[in-house]
Amino acid sequence: MKGTEHRKGILICLVGIDGAGKSTLAKSLISIAEEEGMKFSYVWGGFNDSFTIFRPFIAVAKGLVFRGNKHMEESGTKGRALKSSRLSTIYQYLALVDYIFQAFHRISLPLAIGTSVICDRYIYDLTNSIGVLLDYPADRTLALLDRCLGFLPKPDLVFLIDLPEALAYQRKPDTISLDSLSVRRETYLQMAQQYGMTMLDGSSEPGELARLVEETVLSCIAGES
Repeated sequence: MKGTEHRKGILICLVGIDGAGKSTLAKSLISIAEEEGMKFSYVWGGFNDSFTIFRPFIAVAKGLVFRGNKHMEESGTKGRALKSSRLSTIYQYLALVDYIFQAFHRISLPLAIGTSVICDRYIYDLTNSIGVLLDYPADRTLALLDRCLGFLPKPDLVFLIDLPEALAYQRKPDTISLDSLSVRRETYLQMAQQYGMTMLDGSSEPGELARLVEETVLSCIAGES
């Protein structure tokens, strides 16, 4: 990446199932950028319900919607955590609207001042989680994602780190069920096809993945210059 300049910030997103290696790769890329004098900001782009303008409402909604007050990411089984499908829809839209506000502060503002952002998770991951939890068919999840993208910064590059769900579960067994990982992986693959994501083999060495991403990012920056 050395010696390359660009006039505006670019948005790079890393997405994929839990255990795929998104955070490791994102932080490796930040280190590479810093070593070569480039200004990139690391952003954890998942939904954060502890930093929210709707926090009181979401807290109430979680208690009403989810058995045991479990958040969508803590639900180990598909479609079984819900008490009410209507209330779950309300929770879904509260979470999505709130995420758009969060993304404005964490992502849109840095981009506006010329800081490039490497985003560890993005709206793709949130809508995938919602779709699995609410037992949506893939086309409904993709339609929801498409609507949300209209309100969020458009990524310049999206990398899907694909990994067999069994291997991802071995890496991170304290996340969700193996069955849920399988459903999520299939949805990510459909997202990749629809939105032209760059596929990465999550079973590769982190250093190899970082080099592949670096090459693609360089080409993107060159095109922006």
